[in-house]
Amino acid sequence: MIVFVGCNRTALRSSPNGIGSNSTASSFYKKSNLEYLTLGRNGIEVEDLMGQPEGRTLGQKSDYLWDYRRPVKDEETGEIFDWSLITFHFSQGICSSIDITLAHPPPQLLEEGNTFSKDNGIIRLP
Repeated sequence: MIVFVGCNRTALRSSPNGIGSNSTASSFYKKSNLEYLTLGRNGIEVEDLMGQPEGRTLGQKSDYLWDYRRPVKDEETGEIFDWSLITFHFSQGICSSIDITLAHPPPQLLEEGNTFSKDNGIIRLP
């Protein structure tokens, strides 16, 4: 994967796989890339990179939480988890931390006849 970074840690979307690419069945995110490209960014910059969040809530420490369901590659095993929960924590308008919970889709979503779309935050599975 190729990512070009400027002096302000601005990433260009230049790779067919991984962060910054279009959402397709072969797209995934890496935890290290998410942390590097989003920590210290404001909500507009995170939304430009990730799109609209599937959920927005207020956390226990008065920080804002944005939730996304996206494929994430486990860098230790190389396995891609298609239903991972990515939660961005915003404190004073800046992304202060990221929680990533690796998960596969629940069996109910894998049943034949269910449709997946970008609109409901689910990537089409192979």
